[in-house]
Amino acid sequence: MKKNIIPILLIVVGLCLVGTGLGLKSYSKNKEASLIKKFNEEIKLEKQNNNLNKQKGKEDKNRYANKNGNKNEGISYGNELALIEIPSIDLQSVIVEGMKKEQLRYYLCHFEDTAMPGENGNFSIAGHSSFIYNEILNELYKVNVGDVIKLTTKKGEFNYYITKKFIVEPNEIEVLNQDENKKTMTIVTCSNRGKKRLIVTAEMNQ
Repeated sequence: MKKNIIPILLIVVGLCLVGTGLGLKSYSKNKEASLIKKFNEEIKLEKQNNNLNKQKGKEDKNRYANKNGNKNEGISYGNELALIEIPSIDLQSVIVEGMKKEQLRYYLCHFEDTAMPGENGNFSIAGHSSFIYNEILNELYKVNVGDVIKLTTKKGEFNYYITKKFIVEPNEIEVLNQDENKKTMTIVTCSNRGKKRLIVTAEMNQ
């Protein structure tokens, strides 16, 4: 797993490039807003279907896990995983699967082989700050311990509460370690003009 995560985490250096392309930023924000709207509609439809299924006495299927325990099976690069809101910094965005550069330009992205929202383990994501395309995490440094991170998925809603905020070197992949006894979350973005990484960790109330 670490062999896969190291190059992916180092890709986050791309998050740290500074630019001023206002046209590209506007285009990026429009793409982000469009996907947020689309996924919101899908979540509403899923809730309606779940209500119908409950009325018929059917059990909802777990979209993230299967009998083999592979949490990511059936999820492709670019698939929407969750809407994210951090009210304290007025952040609203969408999280998609995978760390491809094309997705990182516009959205928050999920590190493969880390937990899914609401599950045991460390749900880990990354996104841009001070970049030519999008600046989703520009204000992340302003969050405080105790602030809530709200995730909305097709599976349900999950609230994580910030536990730590700190700076690491780009190669310190330990921040993505998985503790299956807890439901935690890690957000990664750049700091100090790309020389460091800002890390925010959070945990669900059990």
